[in-house]
Amino acid sequence: MYYCYGQLRTSKGGIPAGGSDQQVAWGVFTAGENPCEIIAGQYRSGDLNEDYTVAIVPPDFPTLDGTTLITGGNQGVMALFTVKGGKQTSTIPGIFYSGLTNNAQGKFIIPPYHNVVVWCETASAADFKVYFMGMDLVKP
Repeated sequence: MYYCYGQLRTSKGGIPAGGSDQQVAWGVFTAGENPCEIIAGQYRSGDLNEDYTVAIVPPDFPTLDGTTLITGGNQGVMALFTVKGGKQTSTIPGIFYSGLTNNAQGKFIIPPYHNVVVWCETASAADFKVYFMGMDLVKP
């Protein structure tokens, strides 16, 4: 089976100004009724050298507003990659698909109705913004 590109999707989200408690999930992106291939992504801000994890969570994940703790239990969380905060700005954003860092090693596909979230490994005093661009994958 093969797919064609469909609708373009862009989304932004992440940890808001004022920061966040450690290991609570903030929504970044939600796929629609079709799988969505993320073709570009960038980030900025965050606390200097803090680790931020980007992950896929299932449609039944409790909340995407910074109130659900990542517990490591049976939440269906699938980590994609981590990045360091505090080094990238709005004028010099970090790029997820960069060969110069330990970021994403390739494009990834978000299953239908699944979400992408971000959290800080320790408490964060700063915002951490994430931007994604993707293309729906549709059957011809």
